[in-house]
Amino acid sequence: MKRTLALASLCLLAVFAVPTAANAATDSSTYGPAGCATLTPVSVTQGESTVFRCDGTFDPGTPVTVTVDGPGCSVPAPAKPNTAGATEQAAGQSAVPTSGTFSADTARAFAVTISTDATKSGTCMVTATQGATTESASFQVSEREFASTGFDGGALPWIGGGLLVVGAGVVSALAVRRRKTA
Repeated sequence: MKRTLALASLCLLAVFAVPTAANAATDSSTYGPAGCATLTPVSVTQGESTVFRCDGTFDPGTPVTVTVDGPGCSVPAPAKPNTAGATEQAAGQSAVPTSGTFSADTARAFAVTISTDATKSGTCMVTATQGATTESASFQVSEREFASTGFDGGALPWIGGGLLVVGAGVVSALAVRRRKTA
């Protein structure tokens, strides 16, 4: 009985310890400084958009040129800051297909929405340049294959692992019970 409890405790500990160890060191002090360029989301389907954000790198008031290279990717018309600090599309300007000029706010940050074509897929590279400073990131545009239901299946491995642990516990309990009755 003590062995069974010890084994069950070990299995339960492993369920919680393994994900914790995998997520232990994700800060920039461990892996070195990260660039400012981030894309949210990193992977989109055809016709969707992603946001290219850069915080704390570019000087405010100086133009930042954003260039997009990839099948069907485009940059909107240059944005201008409004009174709330957000950005809005400049009036009377049409969309620039592959590049645009933007400026960082007083916090040295800016964000640009990158659009994708509804019929093209592939990898798009986004590059922001201001003088000698360059930041870039890439994202994947995949083909639309199935209807979007909102479920991405990210929890399925955890559900399967949990069922395996519960199954192992049941088998262990049955084996102990069988030994006692035999």
